[in-house]
Amino acid sequence: MTTTRRTTLIAVMLLPSLALLAVFLFLPLVRGIQLSFYSWDGVAPVMNRVWLDNYTRIWSDPAFLSALGRTVVWWAMHLGLAVGGGLLLAALISEIRWRRAQTVFRSLAFVPHIMSLAVVGVIWSQLYHPTIGLLNGFLDATGLGGLAEPWLGSTTFALPAVGVASAWQAYGFYLVIFLASIQAVDPALHEAAAIDGAGPWQRFRNITVPSLHNAISLVVVLAFINALKGFGTVWSMTEGGPDRSTELVAVYAYKQAFGLGDIGGASAAGLSIAVLAIVITVGFNRWRDRAATGR
Repeated sequence: MTTTRRTTLIAVMLLPSLALLAVFLFLPLVRGIQLSFYSWDGVAPVMNRVWLDNYTRIWSDPAFLSALGRTVVWWAMHLGLAVGGGLLLAALISEIRWRRAQTVFRSLAFVPHIMSLAVVGVIWSQLYHPTIGLLNGFLDATGLGGLAEPWLGSTTFALPAVGVASAWQAYGFYLVIFLASIQAVDPALHEAAAIDGAGPWQRFRNITVPSLHNAISLVVVLAFINALKGFGTVWSMTEGGPDRSTELVAVYAYKQAFGLGDIGGASAAGLSIAVLAIVITVGFNRWRDRAATGR
């Protein structure tokens, strides 16, 4: 096959995928950028151009800044619970020597990730229910009833409670990435360390974690992106309440668009976060590359 025919064949095979990307990704992105410069309620036949007024208004809105702060907290929880939990479980599963048992545990651990966010929200809403929920029931049964809370109705505990539910749904994805990287580590390193008397924790800290440098960098970026997209679990459990205590930027933008009819403001909020995510991701990758090369 000639180079021209090969190139043509590749282009033809990629065409359907490129068409789908154009329709469902690039066109909505261009439309969102356009709408961010207009004042529009989504219904009126006329859109008024306001240029950067939407961006100025959004970034001077205390509700948006508070939502941005909660999104940072959400990312920190996601990083600690989902990523940390995925790494810990991956290390434990990798220690299982019976392959069939390892496959079973890996599959079970991945189950939450394939659940829809709405289902996860319903399950955890029931667990947190103040009267019939398993969490408060367990606290009462163990003599710790004084610690029981209306978890999703508390401005103090609602965000951590929803964060735990989101981390439970997401940790399986990170577990698979970490497990694949752990299995790529040379077993001879662990065997040599074990002969020298290193225990499981020492081998994990001194061999496994340093060997996961690239995987950890990838997962940190993915966790940051997932935190910015935190909408489904929050909306299905609290809709951003109580008193906006779980309102992330994604929820804020949704309410601006479909609650207040401020399509331009919602687009500006979404694009602001997208640009912020790109800047932080690029900056993190450059820092990681410099740290890896020692420059």
